[in-house]
Amino acid sequence: MITSDVARAAEFRICAEALIDRPIVTAADDRPLLDRIRRHQPALQSTFGRLTGWRVQAHPEFARLVKTPARAEASHGLAWARGRTDYALLTWVLWYGEHTGGRRFTVSQIAEEIKLRSTAPGDPGLDWASRDQRLAARRVFRGLEELGVLRLQDGSVDEWADENGKRDALYAWGDAAWRLHVGIPASELERLAEGRPAAASPAPPDGTDELRLYRTLLLNPALFRRDDPAAFRLLDAKESLARVIHNLKYLTNWELEVTPEYARVLRPARSDDAVQTPIPVTSGLAHAVLCFCGLLRERQQAGRLVSAGNEAFLIDESRIWQDLDELQKRFGAKWGKTMQQQKVSALADDVVAEMKAWGLMRDTEEPSQYLVLPTAGRLAAHYAGEAVSDDEAEDR
Repeated sequence: MITSDVARAAEFRICAEALIDRPIVTAADDRPLLDRIRRHQPALQSTFGRLTGWRVQAHPEFARLVKTPARAEASHGLAWARGRTDYALLTWVLWYGEHTGGRRFTVSQIAEEIKLRSTAPGDPGLDWASRDQRLAARRVFRGLEELGVLRLQDGSVDEWADENGKRDALYAWGDAAWRLHVGIPASELERLAEGRPAAASPAPPDGTDELRLYRTLLLNPALFRRDDPAAFRLLDAKESLARVIHNLKYLTNWELEVTPEYARVLRPARSDDAVQTPIPVTSGLAHAVLCFCGLLRERQQAGRLVSAGNEAFLIDESRIWQDLDELQKRFGAKWGKTMQQQKVSALADDVVAEMKAWGLMRDTEEPSQYLVLPTAGRLAAHYAGEAVSDDEAEDR
């Protein structure tokens, strides 16, 4: 009986972690995991509902945790999306599905329809002669396949993207296509329908302090005291901190790290599809980010950065360019040929975007100034042959 209970609890945690880390679990990708989630669905719904207010969807062909953040962050974007064009195309594809009643379609058909619909006076719309836009479309189709929204039935979207539309691919709509819902406030929808821009600042956090705490810990890179002092105070008291740790251990195998200014869950590295903390180090861009964080860390320890309070500090865009120019000359050969030869301005844009996505940096009201968060001070990259201090060795 004890062994059975232990095994059931372990399986429950595997299911919970998968629902948190993955946008969706489909039968095509992992039928055994989907079956486990469906078996544990009542317990999963009870626990997620109590701690976060989130809902578990468990259908014969897919399962999904409908996650609503307490605070919107850049890290909540789709991992495969690289810019506005990707999100615009995603919206067009979903519109096309509703417009056609969910009929099967070829890439050339939907591309022609999107081209016609996106063209307006003074705006040429999308141009499929542009390789960049065809590659963006390919990312969207692949991303929707991963989400179970689309099913490739024949052909190849790769050939369409590479051959300037001369080849084709046939798609059908998947089981998850009509069940992916996102909660957008009615007031925001009204603004968009009237042609007004979206609200400049995010809506204030909703729900109880404890609800916001769990939502942020499970969905955001970190919970910062500066963002939600009321929720963070729950970690200051020993009794409530012990309760949070107990609940997280019941739900997952993850540890909780708490510092005076931020808290985050630490996920052990185990697979490519999991959200790793804090940055996957398999790409040259990640190396550049870590090297940059190490440089900032040295300046912070030397008192050469402008404090913004709460262990955060400010940095100007021109300073970022200078620092990355120095780092590129020093370490560029270790980042790969493309990044070694990349213009510093473009490299800076990529590094800033990556740091925003991983909760290390944010925009400020000043266009050329950024807020560097305390989590960045925990990171550094060192290559063989370099001297490493004891503090840096602990945080590599």
